[in-house]
Amino acid sequence: MATNPKAPADGAGTIQPFGFDRVFFHPVDTPLVPVPGEPEPASAAETLPESLRDRIEDLESRIERMQAEHRVELARARADGFEAGAAQARSERGEALLAATDALHAALDGIEGQVEAVARRMIGEAGAVALHAAEMLAGHAIETSPARAVDEALARALEQVAQGTALVVRVNPEMRDEVDVLVEAREAKCGRPLAITVIDDEAVPQGDARIEWTSGGLNVDAEARRAAVMAELAGVLL
Repeated sequence: MATNPKAPADGAGTIQPFGFDRVFFHPVDTPLVPVPGEPEPASAAETLPESLRDRIEDLESRIERMQAEHRVELARARADGFEAGAAQARSERGEALLAATDALHAALDGIEGQVEAVARRMIGEAGAVALHAAEMLAGHAIETSPARAVDEALARALEQVAQGTALVVRVNPEMRDEVDVLVEAREAKCGRPLAITVIDDEAVPQGDARIEWTSGGLNVDAEARRAAVMAELAGVLL
């Protein structure tokens, strides 16, 4: 409540108005010293409720558990990734081996066909060589010296008959002179005349001959000889 400033001074002093809008500060340079006999203030951790501490411990346990689970899952993921990579590598390796095997089989089939062709050609050439060798081993070439077969047949006939037995040799007229020469050469080798008579016979193919005597005979058949040789070589020439 305000007072009248013009009130007379009566020795009791002058009353001044009080300013209620003023703010007073009390600076404190040092912390308050606890009053002796009063308990010290508790720390913040000690002032936490028991339920809050339990909650914090539970959260810390959950964090540790989640970290452990994370490590386990990470290890499992790495193992699964390695196994998946290994399985894919095995699959790719199997596919590569299968492709290589197919390519090898295809190459072998081609090589086998080439080998068979070469083998057939070589067998044919070997058969021709064998035929020529067989003819040479027989003492003559069927195509080039047909009269030599007649001479060899005549020698076999002379071995079968008694000395002095008359022999008749029927040959193609184209071979008459050549056979006469062979007979003369054989008589010269024996040192005596042989009872061999050469007769022209157009029914006898050139290169063949028919040797006859009273108790038997012997035929010289070039085609039969060739057929026999070819039959023996049939397995080779196929």
